[in-house]
Amino acid sequence: MSDAPAGDARTRYPIADSIPRETLDAEVARLEALASRPLPARLWGYVKLGGPGFMGAALTLGAGSLTASMLSGARFGYKTMWMIWLSVGMGTFMLAVMVRFTCRGGFRVIREQNRRHGRIVGSFLTGIIGCLAVAVIFNAGQVSLGTHLIESLGGLAGVSFPTLVTAVAYAAITIWILLSYGRGGSRGTRFVETFMKVCIGLMLVAFGVSLALVGVDWGAALRGTFVPWLPPGGEGVDLFIASSAAAVGVMDWVFLHYAGLARGWGPKHEALGRMDIGVGLFLPFVVVNLLVIALFAGTFFGSGLAAPETAPELSRALAPLLGARGAEALFFLGFLAVPISTTVGMSLAGAMALHEALGWEPDVRSTRWKIAILLPQAGLIGAWAANPVWIVIVIAAFLSLSGNVVGWSMYLLFNDAAVLGEHRSRSYAWNLGIVLGITLMNAIAIVYVMNRLGWWFG
Repeated sequence: MSDAPAGDARTRYPIADSIPRETLDAEVARLEALASRPLPARLWGYVKLGGPGFMGAALTLGAGSLTASMLSGARFGYKTMWMIWLSVGMGTFMLAVMVRFTCRGGFRVIREQNRRHGRIVGSFLTGIIGCLAVAVIFNAGQVSLGTHLIESLGGLAGVSFPTLVTAVAYAAITIWILLSYGRGGSRGTRFVETFMKVCIGLMLVAFGVSLALVGVDWGAALRGTFVPWLPPGGEGVDLFIASSAAAVGVMDWVFLHYAGLARGWGPKHEALGRMDIGVGLFLPFVVVNLLVIALFAGTFFGSGLAAPETAPELSRALAPLLGARGAEALFFLGFLAVPISTTVGMSLAGAMALHEALGWEPDVRSTRWKIAILLPQAGLIGAWAANPVWIVIVIAAFLSLSGNVVGWSMYLLFNDAAVLGEHRSRSYAWNLGIVLGITLMNAIAIVYVMNRLGWWFG
């Protein structure tokens, strides 16, 4: 670790080294000017200056979270909308910790874990398991959804694409975006951040237009957003697990931290970082998922139509109900933005974590970085094959263990005066939020495994 003062991200993280000092100074000046502006102008300014939070939202809005929302709306209507803001809201406590580490800590978190808690906790459980393995394994689900959506778009144009073509197209799009990150000073990083913002915007427009076409039962939607409800038995447990597990986890924590370092964030960026969590991550995640639940509640729930079981089948069944061919195409495009942006986010998180775990300095021009960032492309196998259930069970069990250990490691760092000095946690409420989030995340994974093995509910 560099002995640079806390917050001097340019000396802490090599990807930020190529950002000119005057660029960072100008950004800080804009932030200081925003502090005195009215709230609407301040929020818009933060949206334009933010980026890591939006990238975190795009990473989190993946095939898993959207499939859970689609199935929830189709099966239970609007009744489970409350779970969305609760599950991601619990994760914001730890995300705020990551912003504190980035802006005030003066360290890179995996390396600090290695020093304080050992390489098994830092390099292995946080870097290799919590980030790289998740990126490689779960990218198969993104590829499976993305290739089916490309095939559906082709079908609207009267073209039939073989699986190989859709897989190559998906790989080409994501690789092009990934290899742009960090190039040309801040330009490449900003380009990827803008791409992720555009993806989120496309999701909001596509799902919003689709919902306007099918209509909303506003009374039921409001009740579902604020009144907790779960179906009885194992189905209710499964539903809560699916929604919560698809929200914020180890990869999201680590990615937000290193994406902030790559932007050169320092002490004066902490307010921006917190706003980025709220405006860039929390709101898009909640709104997109609520739109999807409402969309499928309005079309399938109580209609007598048989709702399919997978995201590609659900999307194909919904599209004709939208009416116009243009609306179908917009829906598929918005939905395609989901897996593509998640693949990009997971791949970046995996590459950053691998470099930290092995003590490598990230150089976006190096062959080593390119190999690391393209490792999740192994998930292209998802275009042809789905993961067996037993693999999902094993992965969920191991992630439960690693997530719990990593969470407590982050908690200890956050409360350690030797690590953060005067910026360590002094808030009982903040600490309680972190503890509840860690406990919920671990309990969810344990119950999921037990339920899959038939050891919980019949």
